[in-house]
Amino acid sequence: MTRPPVFAIEATNLTDERSTGIGRYTRQLIEALSVLDVPSEQEFNLLQMCKRSRWPLRERLAHGPRLSSACWWGPVWPLPRPDCALMHVPDERQPPWRVPVVATVHDLYAALDINQPSEKKRLHKLRHYEHLRDTCARLICVSENTRQDFLHFVGGDPARFTVVYPGVSPLFRPHDPDQIDAVRLRLNLERPYLLFIGATPNKNLERVVQAFAAGRFGQDFALVVCGQHTPEAQAALAAHAASLGVSAHVLAIGFVSDADLPALYAGAAAYLFPSLYEGYGLPVLEAMASGTPVLTSDRGSCPEAAAGHAVIANPEDVDALAAGIAAAVSMPQAQRTAALAYARTRTWEATARGTLAVWREVLAEHG
Repeated sequence: MTRPPVFAIEATNLTDERSTGIGRYTRQLIEALSVLDVPSEQEFNLLQMCKRSRWPLRERLAHGPRLSSACWWGPVWPLPRPDCALMHVPDERQPPWRVPVVATVHDLYAALDINQPSEKKRLHKLRHYEHLRDTCARLICVSENTRQDFLHFVGGDPARFTVVYPGVSPLFRPHDPDQIDAVRLRLNLERPYLLFIGATPNKNLERVVQAFAAGRFGQDFALVVCGQHTPEAQAALAAHAASLGVSAHVLAIGFVSDADLPALYAGAAAYLFPSLYEGYGLPVLEAMASGTPVLTSDRGSCPEAAAGHAVIANPEDVDALAAGIAAAVSMPQAQRTAALAYARTRTWEATARGTLAVWREVLAEHG
């Protein structure tokens, strides 16, 4: 009997104390793959790999059937060949093993010089893009926009790039009023609110606050700002809100746990995501899946993620953003229902099947 192939996934980012967007992608993908229903002749096993330095935190790794875990060392020589047919790399960490590699490309921030803390780190990331282009058997892109950006800025054979959209966790759904009220009470949110999540420059918070003030939305709503902002960023936000006369209506509540986030989405009058650039823009889908209307931008992959179900505005035009907020808040119920139905089609099962199809193509080529 032929032994099922073993596919390894580098999963060190799952041991981070707070999950990032890529960390959430990695966990959801692994968990969806572990429970995927496939015919017996297509059965496979998963091996999630964690760097040795993080191995003591392995209890944070994913759990599920057909899933095992192991640590890896590197770089050391000689390197033992792992017992796997293929390695998938969803982040920058990559075990230096000579097996076919598939990698996920999430964004091209460095190529566009967006959200880069230093030129040194930007150049490091650019070299990483080139390394993926030159060494990977396949590259999975989270959007067509990211695929086109990679081909434009980094290059490569278009046939080696496949778009596989991320899914939306079923935790993001409409919530009962009691569930929403419990989270609002815990976070001390007394008024109806507009929701903004993010702490990086591309999220466009400064213009969101300007649009909030310009549209006089503080008469009816608070602007709830979530994210891990530095003390300097918090002070700048407070000063900016004060200069616009909306200090009493802008509430910076910091990091919100994954347990509270779904109800926070569901309770918002609108979700504001006028990003200057996104690799995919999964929060757009998470908000729509929660039954919440969305304002997003006409940049990057935001229109692709929204697929016609969100209000679209120029993120650099404050008046357009103010008009977009008003349109989102007053979105007809039929449009909200259509957005919810669309978001529910973006499942992690579909992401897992698309990823597995790419792996099997690579396996057939290198078998």
